[in-house]
Amino acid sequence: MARTYGGVFLELLLGEADISAFDDVLAAARAAGEPAGRLAELEEERALALRLRERQLRHRRNEAELQLLNDTANDLASLRDLDSILQAISDRARRLLECDLAYISLSDRGRGDSYIKAAAGNISGRLRELRLPVGSGVGGIVARTGEPYAVTSYLSDDSFAHTAEIDRTVAAERIESLLGVPVKLNQEVIGVLLAAHRSRRGFGSRDISVLMMLGSHAAVAIENARLLSAAQAAVAELRIANDTISAHMADLERTADVHERLTRLVIQGKGVDEVAQATATSLSGTVVVLDEDGDIAARSRGPGSIPVDELRAIGADAWQAGGTVVRGARCAVPLITESEPLGTIVLAGTATEIGTIDRRILERAALVASLVLVTRRRMAEAEARVRGELLADLLAAHPKDHDLLRHRAALIDVDLDACRIVVVARLDDEPRERVYASTAAFARRRRGLATLRRDTVILLLPGDDPLEVARAAARELTRTCRRPVTAGTARAGDIAGLPAAYREADECLRALLALGRTGEIADTRGLGFVGALFSGRPAVASFIDSVIGPVIAYDRGHRSELVRTLDAYCRSGQHARNTAGMLHVHVNTVAQRLARVSRLLGDGWREPERLLEIQVALRLLRVSKS
Repeated sequence: MARTYGGVFLELLLGEADISAFDDVLAAARAAGEPAGRLAELEEERALALRLRERQLRHRRNEAELQLLNDTANDLASLRDLDSILQAISDRARRLLECDLAYISLSDRGRGDSYIKAAAGNISGRLRELRLPVGSGVGGIVARTGEPYAVTSYLSDDSFAHTAEIDRTVAAERIESLLGVPVKLNQEVIGVLLAAHRSRRGFGSRDISVLMMLGSHAAVAIENARLLSAAQAAVAELRIANDTISAHMADLERTADVHERLTRLVIQGKGVDEVAQATATSLSGTVVVLDEDGDIAARSRGPGSIPVDELRAIGADAWQAGGTVVRGARCAVPLITESEPLGTIVLAGTATEIGTIDRRILERAALVASLVLVTRRRMAEAEARVRGELLADLLAAHPKDHDLLRHRAALIDVDLDACRIVVVARLDDEPRERVYASTAAFARRRRGLATLRRDTVILLLPGDDPLEVARAAARELTRTCRRPVTAGTARAGDIAGLPAAYREADECLRALLALGRTGEIADTRGLGFVGALFSGRPAVASFIDSVIGPVIAYDRGHRSELVRTLDAYCRSGQHARNTAGMLHVHVNTVAQRLARVSRLLGDGWREPERLLEIQVALRLLRVSKS
């Protein structure tokens, strides 16, 4: 029987039977009338079996806890997000301690307190983000002391400081028993892990150990997450820095490329057109160079048209500011030298704003454009002086070595045998240097010469028609002076006649000014008899032809008497009936003849000045025929 009962306890242990099954074996022995000694032995065997059973359960529970802790460590190692890590810690703490609620708080170094970051099993919305003052509540005590702390009845326990907010939250969650352990990193408390029951239950050393172990895992996981976050931030900063350096290097390369191309243009002697085009290839937009008057001197190729007034406005602002002006997608840089204005370079960008690199490129282009313009201007001034000196020698009254003059002209690409037309124009109060520079450039384009003398500018130009050449020169001067120009002109027969032609042109200019015909261009023929009087070699025939030539030609071709009728009309005091009586014709015939004269000479021939020239021409015609 002893063996039988002993085997039953072992079978119960192997079958993981309930405690009541062990009691049933002892009750059966008593019922069977086992002696007292045997019952005592069975009591000892039962007690031993129960101890073995308790140890077996403890081992299994420890094994389960270790497995759960191992799983927790693996799970935490795989998580990267801090919120996910804290939530996982709360969930595992609740499972390991088989409690109703578990949560974790983190220290806030900036504010000097802590706050609940994650919770598992909470039933109210008050727990998350709850602030825990230092020393208040179980979590505050643990954070301050760095040691575990437990209470069996939170609201009725006076061993720690309470706050109204924490107590309201504890009541809302129906917390009774509470255990808190520190989450330490390098002996510094970075948070508190808490487990709670909603009934009064104590926490043993095993609970504290498990929660402390889980807190250690949590500290490592939190630190790993922090380090990973810091590493990711560092990588992001390095990536940004690398992108910034790459962009900066690209900008430097672009700036250096522009500088090299602009420098090459200067070495090659190119103009502002090439500077504008080369600059535009490195910028997003159109580059325009304005001269000192605000007119477009050069423009790069680009889409669409740009209002000139808009360019002039921002160019004027740049001049007034004395430096670069950026306004949205427009940027203007003045072309400044120490002694003279040169204009403005403007970028009309296609983007919404002008970048720093684009601005620097435009400023560098402004320096190069200024250098090009100044160099061109100085070269033009030097060439203009040479040309002016040559023209002054050609117009001198005393004889010169014409072969030497021709040689000097050939060196600057001027053919003196083709240059026969002299133009003399009045400068008035215009800046002499500016007008002369424009006139010299015009003469150089026409392969002629220009110089200044007193208040006039003198040009020697090739061509066949003096008035046509003089009008072209006057248009250029009018563009520069921005007002009508008065000029006289004459044509020389050869190089020796240039001084006389100059005097004749100058006298025409003086006559125009004396007659109040400001803004006109004329030669001696255009001045009529006044021109003939001013001319040192009056040409009667050419004067007559210029005044009444069409009437004389009509009479010659039609055998009419228009000249005789015109003469009688003038001598009768412009009276048609008296003219008819002098000619012994009907007055209607006189009217018809005068109408024909109007068609030949124009409707203005009866004006006093024209009529005076006609009378002089008629008298010179009678004298020439006598």
